[in-house]
Amino acid sequence: MKMNRKRFLVISTVLMTFMFLVSGCGGSGTATTTTTAPPTTAAPTNTQPPDTTAPAASAAPAGVPTLNADAAKRAEEAYAFIADLRQKASAYSTSAADYRYILNNHDPAASAVGEFLAAWSDAVLVATEGKVFIEVGHSNSFSTSGTMATLDEMISGSIDFDFTLPCYFKGYMPLTLAIQNAGLGIKNATVAASAMWELYKTNADIQAEYADDGEVMFVWANNPSPLSYKGTAEINDISDIKGNIRGNNGPAQMFITQVGASIFGCPIGEVYTNVSTGVMDYLITDWHGIASFSLYDDGVLNHYLDTNIGCSAYTLMANEDVWAQIEANGYADAIKSVSGDYLLNLVGIWEAYEANGRDLARSTGGDIYAPNSTLAGQLDGVYEAVAKQWVSETGGSAQQVYDQTAGLVEKYAAMYK
Repeated sequence: MKMNRKRFLVISTVLMTFMFLVSGCGGSGTATTTTTAPPTTAAPTNTQPPDTTAPAASAAPAGVPTLNADAAKRAEEAYAFIADLRQKASAYSTSAADYRYILNNHDPAASAVGEFLAAWSDAVLVATEGKVFIEVGHSNSFSTSGTMATLDEMISGSIDFDFTLPCYFKGYMPLTLAIQNAGLGIKNATVAASAMWELYKTNADIQAEYADDGEVMFVWANNPSPLSYKGTAEINDISDIKGNIRGNNGPAQMFITQVGASIFGCPIGEVYTNVSTGVMDYLITDWHGIASFSLYDDGVLNHYLDTNIGCSAYTLMANEDVWAQIEANGYADAIKSVSGDYLLNLVGIWEAYEANGRDLARSTGGDIYAPNSTLAGQLDGVYEAVAKQWVSETGGSAQQVYDQTAGLVEKYAAMYK
């Protein structure tokens, strides 16, 4: 098996800075323990299709639209798609599968990622007619060392499939982070995911970043990230942004330094405490994260500058030896048929989670506001400076990748309002 030692050393060096405070154990390959397929959770907010029976989440305040009509339709279609997959998968006994594999997910089950991966597991079970079952371990339950080690654990084979974010690994997959630049005009997760997947499929340099580590099932991106904080006033000028800000590696951290603030590193599991106690002043994370980690709670976040500071790129990959086994057993084509383009059917989940995050923020008195004209102009200047910095520091084909990314975002923004 190939092993990128340089990347391994980079990851090992920063492991303790970013790892989640959750650990567990896992197996691989053809484990024989009996499990049942992990259930997906109910659709958040009121985008849930009418044939489900799970209780509805909080509704938007009167007069405040949860989603525009197009986004609401995408969310409903995604959950209808999941419901259909769940029904079809129920025809198979997961304990009777001939081949069983584990997939590590660092997000909780009740998250967009959790629902997405559980639906993919159902799709694999259906596509292989019950022969292949992929058990999803949420909240790092299949990782022995936490989020920052999962990619190496997948490469080494202790995890069969892994979901992760390239931005967790500083200096690794740098070109992939083009999608995380703030000035691209990404309005929703469907635009971001569609652009990121086409970028991967059509750009040889992006593909090369993944080539030595495993088999790619899907590469996508999520919904925009506001600048969130616990405070008493709205931001009217960029000089108001001071103190400690948490943001992922890449363009988000470049934004922090460009505005003269300090980068604050901590796992997402510690954000709740650090914001509520005043240790951390601002947070750059997407609406899905705000909803999934209850950051809207009273006493935590209460102000949300509604501009996209950045979204996050995601990867879903398989260990190359595991994939070789799957190919040898004749199930690679079936699994690929429910990966890649197929998974674009599910990205509407993120639309629903954004709506839920916004609704929950409002329900606890949160102030979601757009930048005034002065601040908007200042932010545009920062976004331009960040893009130039990202291109300069990334080097190689970064400018070409950035330009292609911007073009793809423009293309899909016109398609998905």
